[in-house]
Amino acid sequence: MPQTAATIWADGPGTSPYDPPKSDIRDWGTWVEQNVAAFLGNSGLAYLTRASLFADLAHAANSSAWVIGDPTVAYNGVYMKSGGIGTGSWARISDLPYSFVKLLDAGAGTANAIQVTSTIPTSSSVMRVANVFESNAGDVTVSENGSAPKALLTSSGNQIAPGGLVAGMMIVYVDDGTAFRLLTDQASAAIVAAAEAAAAAAASSAAAAAASAAGVNLPAVAANRMLVDNAAGTVRESKTFSQVMTLLAGAVSGVASAFSLDNNTLYKARSLKDRWLDSYRLAEELQFTGGGATATDAAVLQGLFNRAKAAGRGEIILPRGDIALEGNVFLKNPAATNAIRIVGQGPASTRFLNTSAGQVMFWIGDDADGVNKTSGITFEGLGLAAGVAPNDSGSGFFLRNTSRILFKDVFIEGLRNGWSLGVNAANLNNAVYTRLHNCGCNTPGTSGVAMIRLGSGGILNVGGDAYGWNTNGGIVFIEHDNASYNWDGLYITNQFMEDWLKYIYSHGKGIVNMEWTGGQMDRAAIFFQLQPDSGISGDNTNWNIHDTQLLGFGVVGKGDYGLFTAHGSGNINNVCFRDNIVKGLSNRAVFTTSGDSVKVHGNQFVNCGNSGTSVMQIDQPPANGVVSVTGNDIYLGNNSVGSNYTYGIDWIGSTNVRRKSFGNNVIAGSSGAENGVA
Repeated sequence: MPQTAATIWADGPGTSPYDPPKSDIRDWGTWVEQNVAAFLGNSGLAYLTRASLFADLAHAANSSAWVIGDPTVAYNGVYMKSGGIGTGSWARISDLPYSFVKLLDAGAGTANAIQVTSTIPTSSSVMRVANVFESNAGDVTVSENGSAPKALLTSSGNQIAPGGLVAGMMIVYVDDGTAFRLLTDQASAAIVAAAEAAAAAAASSAAAAAASAAGVNLPAVAANRMLVDNAAGTVRESKTFSQVMTLLAGAVSGVASAFSLDNNTLYKARSLKDRWLDSYRLAEELQFTGGGATATDAAVLQGLFNRAKAAGRGEIILPRGDIALEGNVFLKNPAATNAIRIVGQGPASTRFLNTSAGQVMFWIGDDADGVNKTSGITFEGLGLAAGVAPNDSGSGFFLRNTSRILFKDVFIEGLRNGWSLGVNAANLNNAVYTRLHNCGCNTPGTSGVAMIRLGSGGILNVGGDAYGWNTNGGIVFIEHDNASYNWDGLYITNQFMEDWLKYIYSHGKGIVNMEWTGGQMDRAAIFFQLQPDSGISGDNTNWNIHDTQLLGFGVVGKGDYGLFTAHGSGNINNVCFRDNIVKGLSNRAVFTTSGDSVKVHGNQFVNCGNSGTSVMQIDQPPANGVVSVTGNDIYLGNNSVGSNYTYGIDWIGSTNVRRKSFGNNVIAGSSGAENGVA
């Protein structure tokens, strides 16, 4: 379709009075002549509705017809027939060739919802001319010949101002597909009125602001000060930063005292928001004595913990110094909704002291809470020390019915038992998911209980290497002795240990899934002992001891046995001892009894068996397990201590298809390389 006549004959520039181009005129005239000829050639076929046209097929192919009055506006237009007389169909090929349509607003609608009608149909390609029946009062819509209404907008696409359409005025508009757009201006009086109203509103606001400011009496501006409402709420006062901080600290703690950032707190390392909104300070409690002669600090700390829990606080900050506890601190946080961190100034700077020999210093969790285990508690940067010489009943941290308890940078000094997890519990998996990170101890003397005692539970992770674990040979490091429930999941990584009686002693129901890797162990009567007590059917399975060092010094009692297994009435299965350096043990580096399933691979055994024993004694495998000894080096190195070993490997019993040996480099001892055959 060529350009419309309105476009072609639009006013041209004064410098070109012969516009428009005659080629545009010829195209437009030819199109008009073709439509007229086609219409006349078809005897002027015209139909009111598309349905009546479609019902009439008695015309030749390429006949044309107009639909001029269909209620569905889109059906009006020029159609062409395909197919012979009596067959085929009609297809719409163009809009009706009207350049504009005049419409009438007779007042059928409302001022803002105009309804207009026309004698000929409209389409998206025609320009509309219409009268306005009454002045609008807001946004305007227009419905043409009963069709769905569309918004009537200004030329720039904005809503028409109230009074923008005035009764009796004529408007010209087009259809942009989604709305009608005016080509004529809305009434300028409405635009002016809107502008005047906006100006008046701005002037009124300015006057109100000025009047309000006139009634404000503020202190003079001064450097580094803040405005604070007084306690009565009547006056704003100028305060220094220090004064404001004191007010805020008092509001949070409930103690009106001067506020300072001294070395006695961690405040200097944390944001002001955290200090004021998330933390309590033990030193600010009125009843806190700091370890005085009449210590009441266990009750004070327990009360502060309960307040923090109730208030949703996340931290209790401990002061420097020794804090004596008159009794145990009982902490429980069942079904925790907020984690609580109890943090000191470092293990050597913040220490809790016991005040009786059998005292449990921190009791964490409560069996009475059932499935709602105490969780989300962290102890960090503090130490536990013996103010009074402890006995075997005392404990540093006693955990019952707990989950997700973290100890970070915690050091035990002089206590026999640092941690008890699920000890004496009467249910399965009592204490689970406990983590010791960068912890350590220094405890002389002897003890009937271990530094870490395991009962019912699982997943204990001991990692980090900030501190060592040191004793003088009279204490077990980790012990499991619960006769009813095993411990599932024990993971020791990169720890440095010195002079323990035993490193792991499993003589209860058993430890399942244990891994010890990295680090170094100096001296022990027995490094790893898997031996249930008589009458206990204990299972020790899935042990992996690898890439670590077991060091003795050729002294009986300070480096006797490395790995010692004796299943008794229980089972020992899938125990792997590999890629370790084992040096200077006075007795056997590996000792198994009949029925133990053990793999010994890739180790270096140097100067072991130096009291005149074999380096390894390997007994018969279980009926459903295997024993393998492969790829090990056994020899006397430099600076050997004591006597030469008798045999590198002492095979007990007859040859067994479930017992294998190959790839070992065994330097013969005083009696030979191996005694017996695998």
